Amino acid sequence: MPRMNAARLVFLVALLVTPLAHARECAAPPVKDSQQAICYATNYAEKNRLPHGRGVKRKVSKGTKVWTVQHDVSKSDGSRGGGWAVEIDIATGTPTRFTSFK
Repeated sequence: MPRMNAARLVFLVALLVTPLAHARECAAPPVKDSQQAICYATNYAEKNRLPHGRGVKRKVSKGTKVWTVQHDVSKSDGSRGGGWAVEIDIATGTPTRFTSFK
């Protein structure tokens, strides 16, 4: 078996890791359903390092011009912690308003 030099090894590792670093792909706008709104909100959360995984309850509602995606964080003892909400513009899929609460 041929030996792999360090440069080739780094290149191979970079190819494997790069797709994991990118945000997940969402369907193109307009935002038609709650799953698509959640996708855009999740990308926003990952970009801004907001809690959005385990222990987070998600609520989605549709307005006339925006989808509102709210994340409520639960503490380990079961009580309600802080949270955040983001409004996703229906026409463009961009986050238009961010709110955090304790």
